[in-house]
Amino acid sequence: MCLVLEQREGEGTVSGWLKHGKWPTWMKGLHYYTIFSFIALMVTGLALDVPVVHAVLIPYLRILYDVHVTLGLVFAATLLTPVLVRFPAGKVLRSWDWLFPLLFGAAIVLTGILVWQVALFPTSWRSRAFHWHSWTSYILTAWLLIHAVYKTAGYRPPADGPNARVDPSRRMFLKWLGTGLAGTVVLTVVDPVAILRKVLPCGGGEAPAAPSQFDYFYTVTGGYPSVDLATYRLKVDGLVTRPTTLRWKHIMALKSSEELTDFHCVTGWSVANVHWKGLHLKTLADLVQPLPQVKYVHFYSFDGAYTESLSLSEAFDSTVLLAESLDGKPLTAKEGAPLRLVVPKMYGYKSIKWVNRVEFSNKPLTGYWEARGYPGEAYLPARL
Repeated sequence: MCLVLEQREGEGTVSGWLKHGKWPTWMKGLHYYTIFSFIALMVTGLALDVPVVHAVLIPYLRILYDVHVTLGLVFAATLLTPVLVRFPAGKVLRSWDWLFPLLFGAAIVLTGILVWQVALFPTSWRSRAFHWHSWTSYILTAWLLIHAVYKTAGYRPPADGPNARVDPSRRMFLKWLGTGLAGTVVLTVVDPVAILRKVLPCGGGEAPAAPSQFDYFYTVTGGYPSVDLATYRLKVDGLVTRPTTLRWKHIMALKSSEELTDFHCVTGWSVANVHWKGLHLKTLADLVQPLPQVKYVHFYSFDGAYTESLSLSEAFDSTVLLAESLDGKPLTAKEGAPLRLVVPKMYGYKSIKWVNRVEFSNKPLTGYWEARGYPGEAYLPARL
């Protein structure tokens, strides 16, 4: 929020902490803090959000996420400043200089809280909130750039224009904050876009239910590896009685299972109601007969870099699959084709893609993400 406070020449001070028509030092400091904190929020947010940048900064993502959340909470507190302090009387504020920061700032904060608190809100709300969190941030950034340009150029909007001076009041600030909050609730909870799709379907008739959408695909090698199904092999070995290598036709002949579950990325975005189809790890275990000392299951990707590990009890959870299809269609290369792990009760970084080897072991393996600071125990927060 950019605190733009203007005082007319000749106007006297109002309130005990104003002297000689000047704002106190702490208010000026708050002005600059809010500008630079929002810049920091955008930089860390883009690092988390943009796949190209995200891939480069993989070792630091957990730190960036914590910094982003902390900056967001402090930014939220600054939005309450105009409600808590007393401002001078007499048309000292430009209306848009406060309207945009408060309106869109409130939306940014509320959507950020929805994304941040995995356990408190439905995934469908959080999924929509993630998109609106990005768009409202971009809109506010655009306004702040416009604001900075005209302030630097010394331009002053017309006194009778939309950005004219207004008398500040707590009621006005609360109205702008409330509008931002109410608008966010409508967009994320009511979801008017989905309602319009049902009311105005393309081509007549009822609008089909939208499948789950993955808008973000991450890779740790800078590309999305692919393999011909005719040459693909899944190696299952380690401390087992009968190590084996499976061709694709053998995999497809095994008993498959399905899961309808939400998917959560540790960086904040989520996808609701994802339909997976694939093999339970117990099915593979029955083929190779793990030895009694086995305590862990390791997974390897044919991208040559991605590895992951689960304890035996985690791997044998009834919801865990080696998936070969998503929403009724074979996986694409970006989605992890031909086979990827799906661990619904954990954050997405445990769901390794492009799996070509499963190893049963008596020792844990430090996975790719864990080696870069992510916790080995990646369980989602329990819902209240």
